Amino acid sequence: MHIEVLSISATAPSTGAAAAAVAGDSLTIKNGKGKVRVLAGWARNQAVGFAQIAFPSGHDTTRGYRAEAPVGANLGVVPLGLPLFVQPQELLAVTIAGSAVAGDVEQLSMLMHYEDLPGVSGRLITASQVESRMERLTTIESSLISTAGPSYGTPEAINADSDLLLANRDYAIIGATVRTACQSVYLVGPDTANLRIAVPGDPTKPEITSQWFMLLSRAHGLATVPVINSGNRTSTNIGVTCDENAGTFLVSWHLALLK
Repeated sequence: MHIEVLSISATAPSTGAAAAAVAGDSLTIKNGKGKVRVLAGWARNQAVGFAQIAFPSGHDTTRGYRAEAPVGANLGVVPLGLPLFVQPQELLAVTIAGSAVAGDVEQLSMLMHYEDLPGVSGRLITASQVESRMERLTTIESSLISTAGPSYGTPEAINADSDLLLANRDYAIIGATVRTACQSVYLVGPDTANLRIAVPGDPTKPEITSQWFMLLSRAHGLATVPVINSGNRTSTNIGVTCDENAGTFLVSWHLALLK
């Protein structure tokens, strides 16, 4: 199994415009085997609008699936526990509506789940496995500087601001909380198959984002909680995606030390 984030944006889309994948991502579904799901979707708008996802195997190709996007964050673009099923190699047509102000970036993120993606396999466990294996909780606090989006910016090593993880131990990534709003905070490294996983950057919903991957596991009945080993800390990176308003974002990653 494997999960990864797909980041999408449109600039000043007004009443609706075709959106594009952020550099490094693609709107073409990877050639996985078995089921491919959109586990979760979240939007961040600077003006009211919508996020729309259409694809050949979906309900229809005219509108497909559309969710309203208020000003700020909407963590419920895709209902928790009810995924959008997509097919390998099909192309997503994403439309975003929102601000008409020149330079304003409107954003959509989708967390993809592949049952089998040949050559790619992240370390994932279930929420119940976390509960049975957890020794104690800890957090990693980082001050992340973003570039003006849409982009993944320049990440830093997970131990850059505090190198306190115990040597050669496994940690489950439970979720993350932010002090200042952004689109997503992400983590990438050897244990995620060097592909990004992400948590919504919404400071008003810490009760959700702090346990993001646990909630997804319980809601979908799947192994969605990433595991990293502290031995890979220098090659495990964290970063932020945001709109055109670059800044410094304080992020706490919530981890469970595993037996």
